[in-house]
Amino acid sequence: MSRQKREVYEALLGEIRRSQNATARFDQAVADALGLNRTDMRCLDALDREGPMTAGSLASQAGLTSGAMTTALDRLEQSGYVRRTRDSVDRRRVLVELTPEGRRGTHAFYAEHASEAERLYHRHTLEQLELLLEFFRDSRVFNERRAAALEAETRPRGARPTG
Repeated sequence: MSRQKREVYEALLGEIRRSQNATARFDQAVADALGLNRTDMRCLDALDREGPMTAGSLASQAGLTSGAMTTALDRLEQSGYVRRTRDSVDRRRVLVELTPEGRRGTHAFYAEHASEAERLYHRHTLEQLELLLEFFRDSRVFNERRAAALEAETRPRGARPTG
């Protein structure tokens, strides 16, 4: 059983790597079609998932410095994909939100993905989905932690992280 388990594990790791590359390739194709870059796409995805947020929160999720975030927001706002608005609760705070055009632009490319995800949802049991959730959540947390550490090591001196 141990040998079979190792083979399945190695096959799984190979599929994860191929899946990550396929996702990166598709995301790049979407970015190219929208006239954006991958950093812009990360920002749009975060806003789509989480809703309006401060530029600092968005920079933290995208792994950007405050200067890089300002540049990305200027670019995304000029393209019509996001807008800066005053927080209705605290008028001193500025929030970044997707525009309807930004939401439509990205959703059009990912609608087929949503249909495929729904098909997979119906194909798997609750226990299988819980296992996948645990596996991918643990993997994401690990990658976020390692990315933050590497960014801190390689960030130019004087550049301050946001968040």
